[in-house]
Amino acid sequence: MKYKGFLFDLDGVLIDSSKIHFVGWKKVLNSLGKDIDYETFRTACFGKRGVDTLELFFPKGKFSDEEVKRLSDEVDSNFVSTVAEVGVPINGALEFLQTLRRSGEKVALATSAPRQNVDAFLDAFRLRGVFGAEVCGDDVTKGKPDPEVFLKAAFQLGEDPAHCVVFEDSLPGVTAAKAAGAACVALLTTTTADVLRAADFFIKDFSDETLKKIIRPGEFRGPKVMEKV
Repeated sequence: MKYKGFLFDLDGVLIDSSKIHFVGWKKVLNSLGKDIDYETFRTACFGKRGVDTLELFFPKGKFSDEEVKRLSDEVDSNFVSTVAEVGVPINGALEFLQTLRRSGEKVALATSAPRQNVDAFLDAFRLRGVFGAEVCGDDVTKGKPDPEVFLKAAFQLGEDPAHCVVFEDSLPGVTAAKAAGAACVALLTTTTADVLRAADFFIKDFSDETLKKIIRPGEFRGPKVMEKV
């Protein structure tokens, strides 16, 4: 099987941003009388939409849509203002994206992040035009682990999700990828292989020699020849 679509999450997959988001969320939650440590944020909140993060700490419906947007915007403003200076691309990620694009492969961004974060990331790392489709948190009604974001990204590429491979780093993301019917490569950048065991394949980052052997421009191979690392 040759993969026909390559779907990438943003945070933790293309960029190391967990600490940027943690700073923003800690400030917001502290203002609401709640506290959070980095480990809790990394394991329970990272990769989720703002409304889903708030519902981990407060009853569903406590905040109006306007309040959720305001609080989420406070967190996101920290990302937008700092990503160019302190955001660090995951090792090999940008090169891998460019290689796929130059080879004529269909590439999509599929993230829970809001549009302003996506725009800040694309501008900071000069990736405008790299993705054939961009689906973000503003484009879906259900966040991960619901598969909506990946289904929409595959549709925009004009491909069946079953013919796509998703790159993810979180449990909600891996769950969403598998629910969409796609293959999933888990990056072990923010958690362990045991947590992400539902994924099909595992890599440390995009410089991983296993990835280079398995997924080569012009000669992409399917799951049967892949090995977990």
